[in-house]
Amino acid sequence: MRDLVPMELSELDHAPVRFTGDAVLTATPEAVFDELGDPSLWLPLMRRSVWKTAATSGVGAEREVELALFGAFRERMLVWDRGKRCAFTMTATTSPMVVRMAEDWRLVREAGGTRVSYAVAAELRPFARPLAPAMRIVMRQLFGAGVRALAKRTRWSAGRVRGTQGA
Repeated sequence: MRDLVPMELSELDHAPVRFTGDAVLTATPEAVFDELGDPSLWLPLMRRSVWKTAATSGVGAEREVELALFGAFRERMLVWDRGKRCAFTMTATTSPMVVRMAEDWRLVREAGGTRVSYAVAAELRPFARPLAPAMRIVMRQLFGAGVRALAKRTRWSAGRVRGTQGA
């Protein structure tokens, strides 16, 4: 893996490539949050997710994930607030396309369940920048399927998920 420059939370809103989504799941924020710890159980294309630090959660904890087609990434947790928010930055990758990358997952309790909002922020290498529109389409499908799988894993029907996705 090659090292990446970590993103700070304050940079996510202004990243050159940004993808957001939003959905309501009929589950508690705690149930949804608990599933975020192992994306290999719900995110399509995720081959593995392994914690690499003694801590398997919490700010500063690191895990490695591997996605078919996208490569492997080492992630460092920036926010770990059970039932509310999980954010992490990528610190290394095998992907030739990424310079910097981070994700931010927020959970808000509301009538009938939990609003799940996520943002994926990235800076791409120059040769990959023209691919950004296609990447947004792929990410929209990948994360949409992931949220539906989260709904199933939290024991409620994926058909009860309603949501929006932005650019």
